[in-house]
Amino acid sequence: MSAKHQYSPDDMIIVGEITGAHGIKGQVKVECLTDFPEIRFAPGAELFLEKQQRLVKILASSLHKGLYLLTLEGISDRDMAQSLLHTYLRVGREDLPPLPEGEYYHFQLIGLAVYEGERYLGQLVDIMETGANDVYVIKNPEPQAGLPAEILLPALQSCICRVDLPAERMEVKIPEGLLD
Repeated sequence: MSAKHQYSPDDMIIVGEITGAHGIKGQVKVECLTDFPEIRFAPGAELFLEKQQRLVKILASSLHKGLYLLTLEGISDRDMAQSLLHTYLRVGREDLPPLPEGEYYHFQLIGLAVYEGERYLGQLVDIMETGANDVYVIKNPEPQAGLPAEILLPALQSCICRVDLPAERMEVKIPEGLLD
């Protein structure tokens, strides 16, 4: 993150949550909420510490029982670490690694207008992560005849025809029987 960056939750992405203290030297336990933990939680990386509204540098990192144990700059004892319980760790959107073509971050998709052909289906308001594939939650406050107020669309290549981020539009094909 650049030193000139103005910190706003709207342009920052959560990558972890502090779930507790570990030991007496200020280590924190972090639940990983990113697909890139090897980048985000590497020694030397910087994260925005939401509760203290400041950048912190990771001094040391290890994986323990499914959680990351981080030693953060300026957090030197258990009391300090415990005071950060339920604090989110964030990075700026500009610091996210690029994804392969055809893949998107959830925040890029939330809010898109969803169409099947020229028929407006609603706005993508949430993404449910399931074991097999994500499910897009599409809501339309003024449903048309034959359309429900909420559509749960599987995020499959066979259903998602086109994503146009600049136009804030997603074109889809509703599987037969989904709206019955």
